[in-house]
Amino acid sequence: MIKMKHGGKRPNSGPKVPMSQYGEKTAVVRVPTSIKADVIKYLEAFKINKATISRNNSEPRLIAALNPEPLARPIYSGKVSAGLSRFPSPAQDYEQEELDLNNYLIKNAPATFFYRVGKSYDSMIGVGIYPNALLIVNRSISPKSSHIVVAVVDGEEVVKRLYKWRDVIELRSENKEKNYPPIVFTEGQELVIEGVVTSNVNEF
Repeated sequence: MIKMKHGGKRPNSGPKVPMSQYGEKTAVVRVPTSIKADVIKYLEAFKINKATISRNNSEPRLIAALNPEPLARPIYSGKVSAGLSRFPSPAQDYEQEELDLNNYLIKNAPATFFYRVGKSYDSMIGVGIYPNALLIVNRSISPKSSHIVVAVVDGEEVVKRLYKWRDVIELRSENKEKNYPPIVFTEGQELVIEGVVTSNVNEF
């Protein structure tokens, strides 16, 4: 999350009653030692999701499964030509490995959430993010200039390229044909970044 400076603390502001880090009452339970790490990971993801709902008044986000069932599928280890026709060796047809997309796309499951791009949103097609794309977003990555991020602007979640230089903070589109203007943040405004986009899956 990136926050620009804005107003000071207001008198009598903040919660009136003690609240846990999960935004609700908690209870003490015992869990088997063998699954302690998995439970902690689940609670971290739950905490992030609850914070997002509270902040944006939005629906819960899809969370990456912490321990998904392995689903390895054959992957052809040769190269697929996207240019001129060529004649590969017939032996390459049998050069196969296995790839599990869970391991390939999800690097930090507790911090990974999924977002869906709107069906008419074309502002990021220049970087291969098309309408209705599924975004894979990692909230544990610190957003830096040039990262593709999901941010909250006027209560709406948008996907843009983050640009930061000295006092300039902008969210930029990637559509050369329509050339959408950047969203510029000035002193007194707050920029909330939900996470960094690590991958996306388009539907064709």
